[in-house]
Amino acid sequence: MQKKSVLCLVLVLCAILLTACQQKETFPNQPQAAATDAPTTVQAEPQTLFENATVTSQNYDDGTYDPSSEEGGDEEDLTGEGATAANSPAPTMNSEYAGATPVLIDPIDKPTATPLPTISFGYTTYEAATLHMTFDAPSGWLVEEGSDTYTLTNPDPSMDFAAQLIIRAVPVAKQYNKNELTKEINGMLTTIKEQGFTKFEPSKTASRVFLNSDGIYANYNGTLDSGVKMGGRVIAACVNKTLYILHVTFPQGYRETYVSNVFDKFRHTVKLGGTLSGQEPAAQ
Repeated sequence: MQKKSVLCLVLVLCAILLTACQQKETFPNQPQAAATDAPTTVQAEPQTLFENATVTSQNYDDGTYDPSSEEGGDEEDLTGEGATAANSPAPTMNSEYAGATPVLIDPIDKPTATPLPTISFGYTTYEAATLHMTFDAPSGWLVEEGSDTYTLTNPDPSMDFAAQLIIRAVPVAKQYNKNELTKEINGMLTTIKEQGFTKFEPSKTASRVFLNSDGIYANYNGTLDSGVKMGGRVIAACVNKTLYILHVTFPQGYRETYVSNVFDKFRHTVKLGGTLSGQEPAAQ
């Protein structure tokens, strides 16, 4: 009877051990992943794009900076030669207007300025007796002569601004150098600016031969109170302690015409110290 009890106990223990072996093993130190968990993604460290970049500031004020250095040598081919679909960037379009036909505004549809009528001049020789000077200028211009000033005015009524050639001769105490001539030109520009301009844009001064001497000149553009746009050039030189100042004014759109045909004509034909019957060699 005792043997049967021991045998039953052994059988019960074996059954318990067999049941335990059939259960799934678990590891307390390793968490179990759920079947629906997504794979773990490892986030990369952000890349520092400018980590080794060196920023160099350019000095634009010392006159040595070359803006062409910014070009990479792959500028757009505007001639159309060599342009292909591969190197032609696709146009950027706002999604609001996707599917619409692009309309080119500039420069195709930009209004074209009406070209100014061409003007030409015939020339005659004028004698400014009080200035002891002769020179060639457009014929038919109106003359006004003073003690130290000689003025020619274009009488053409079709022009919105009456062009003028004004020459002054003023005795001075000494022979002026370039610095003193520059002060004269800058002072003259200041005086002109104060004579009814809403906008006045003078250029820098520059050197040029005038009356066979060192001359200083400057250009300017301006808008008068009336809205008329005009331009001018002033030049000064000192000859034998006499300060000569030439001032040519003109409609702004005709700058090249008046500089080439009035200003330059005066420079190349002016003669000092004589009259129409007896003159010194030409001075430039």
